[in-house]
Amino acid sequence: MARHIVFIEDYDIEVGRELVQGVDLWLNNPRRGEEACGTSGMKAALNGVLNLSVLDGWFDEAYEVSGGWAIGDREPYHDWMEGIHASAIYSLLENEILPLYYLNREEGVPVQWIQRVRTSLENLSAQYNCQRMIQEYGSRLYEPAHLAWQSVKSDGFQAAKEKAKWQREVDTAWPGVRIEDAGTSLGPCHLSGSTLELRAAVNLCGLKPEDVRVEAVVGRVGTTGRLEETSVLVLHPAGEADGRQLFRREFVPHQTGRLGYTLRVSPNHCDDPLARPCHSPIRWAGRMPPA
Repeated sequence: MARHIVFIEDYDIEVGRELVQGVDLWLNNPRRGEEACGTSGMKAALNGVLNLSVLDGWFDEAYEVSGGWAIGDREPYHDWMEGIHASAIYSLLENEILPLYYLNREEGVPVQWIQRVRTSLENLSAQYNCQRMIQEYGSRLYEPAHLAWQSVKSDGFQAAKEKAKWQREVDTAWPGVRIEDAGTSLGPCHLSGSTLELRAAVNLCGLKPEDVRVEAVVGRVGTTGRLEETSVLVLHPAGEADGRQLFRREFVPHQTGRLGYTLRVSPNHCDDPLARPCHSPIRWAGRMPPA
């Protein structure tokens, strides 16, 4: 087998230009979740090459219309999948790809293989190109950044000054912020599909309810005692009692088995919580008892 493997040094655009003209199948098999993007597969596809790839990067989006073949499924990678993926590669090559590649080739044009190539070119060339890249960089990054700058500098940077003042107040109060009590309507036996209420009493140390974001992390309790298949729910302000701010949230669990949760509170300083800095202050209540 080693005699059929070629290692190409100093791979660059010119080498790539020659390479994609001489291949019919582009193999891309990193561990799923570790593919940065997959521009080589896009380049190959735009040159009439079919892809055999894991469902990661661009191919996760393009597989169904690519004319190519997928290795594995859309699920998180685990070490035990390596053998399965290896078997899938050999099985696809032996039972689908090679028979299709050589089908009717002696008689002239391999019609079914060329049809897949046409499918790839028709569906991918319009989507995976520099025009789309530039358009999305503009609409998703540059234009929002420009509008954000216009907003920040308006009124002599007044909004930024107010944000900085708010941040100083949060930094001063945060050492005293804590979740002092938590409760739930969860009983020893809760029926899936019925409403469940989560409650938290938080000492805000002078901050206002809108200054913080109180969340519940809810999930199934696994065999190791850790929460699995979790979801995050935002609790809403529900008044004050004994100097503590109350937060509540109703939701309907659809999971069966042992259900557990924990609570956390963090400064509510981002319009989009997904953009919250990794170093954002946070207080955890610890995992609540499972049911």
